[in-house]
Amino acid sequence: MSEFLAPVPLAAVVLMAVNDRVLKPTFHNTLTGKLSDVAICFFLPLYVSALLALVTRWSLRVRLGVGALVTTGLFTALKVSQPFADLFCEWLRPIGAPLGLSGFRAVADVSDLLTLPFVVLAVLYGRATVLSRAPAVALTPPGVPS
Repeated sequence: MSEFLAPVPLAAVVLMAVNDRVLKPTFHNTLTGKLSDVAICFFLPLYVSALLALVTRWSLRVRLGVGALVTTGLFTALKVSQPFADLFCEWLRPIGAPLGLSGFRAVADVSDLLTLPFVVLAVLYGRATVLSRAPAVALTPPGVPS
């Protein structure tokens, strides 16, 4: 799960929370309108990949690919269809209620699709993060003590 439990994706989650709870209500401008979209497009593929790591034996590459497809599909549907966005918010209400979260609202806005390149950045980040944490492998010939 190191692709998600790393400083940058967790910072994206914090950014989204602060933006949705503080910045949007205070400033309500174009920047605050896009910040959460950037954060979602970055952290969601990594989160999906991390969840898949718990329930599958899929490779990191496959998990990140599925995370990217899920994020791209869901995000696109939310941004091009207000009825889907409203339905999605209805689905979130019972999940959010025990956590004290309410008032889910999503606005379909095709211009938000401009943040989709952050999905690609997330995949690249996930691969780089996991590779940088991989243990070094000693390259000693068989039969030679290391």
